[in-house]
Amino acid sequence: MLDILPGLFASKADRARTKLVSAFHRYFDQYRPGITESSSYTLTRYNINCKYNLDHWNAARLEVGALLGILANIVPATFYTIMNIYSDDELLYRIREELETTSVVKSDRAGTARTLKVVTMRESCNLLQATFKEVLRHHALGSSARYVREDVMLDNRYLLKKGTVVQMPMTVLHKDRSAWGDDASSFRPSRFLKDGSGFTSGKGDFKPNFAAFRPFGSGTNLCPGRHLATSEIMALTAYMVLHFSMEPADGGAWMIPKPKQRSLATNVFPPEHDVRVRLRKREGYEDVRWDFSMS
Repeated sequence: MLDILPGLFASKADRARTKLVSAFHRYFDQYRPGITESSSYTLTRYNINCKYNLDHWNAARLEVGALLGILANIVPATFYTIMNIYSDDELLYRIREELETTSVVKSDRAGTARTLKVVTMRESCNLLQATFKEVLRHHALGSSARYVREDVMLDNRYLLKKGTVVQMPMTVLHKDRSAWGDDASSFRPSRFLKDGSGFTSGKGDFKPNFAAFRPFGSGTNLCPGRHLATSEIMALTAYMVLHFSMEPADGGAWMIPKPKQRSLATNVFPPEHDVRVRLRKREGYEDVRWDFSMS
């Protein structure tokens, strides 16, 4: 992106970026591999930067860019996944049951230490996976773009001229009734579940057209971090539903906020307002300690 007078044209964002870069710069100046407590991700990035003689200032600027890729979509996607699960008592019960029977291992005899097996969860927790996909179908509101390299006629009706750019809003594809059925606007994870006869939809014999599901893009532009993002979101969601009970702070019904569409840098937009909740440890899980395993 062009960096032309950011202090004038994007002063608030420029101040925020400068503050973050300065904080990361101080952190890397004091970083000592093997001594400073950090994640393996941070250590790996630090070692790569050192290998290619990248100074701490530029490493700090790269780290700010990495934050956008790591957090911008993951945080709101996690929020909407958790909200949709807790707002449906039956869905919450079934996902808890699915997780307990497939992906949780007791790590000691007393049962107070338990391990959530992330890889097993992604392979075996079909309902949780389907719920996450349905969240993306509703809340992935980005757009794919393609450069037209030669004249193309679509459906004998639409001429795409060479040299133009075609944009494909995800929300149009994700809410297309011809692809998802008459209930395309409804939140129904079961449309992504498989059974012995095919995909269950709960609407007769209608089978969704999954070519219309493109939250991570498609083709050569398919998001390279999609597996990491999915594992992070599902792991945090699983921990929340297994360990905590949650209800609206005012004791009323769940109201899932609409997304705040104000960013060009994200695919899943954050909610337009905060949601106040009452959170407590589940009965019988007060003393449980959780760990995560990637095996």
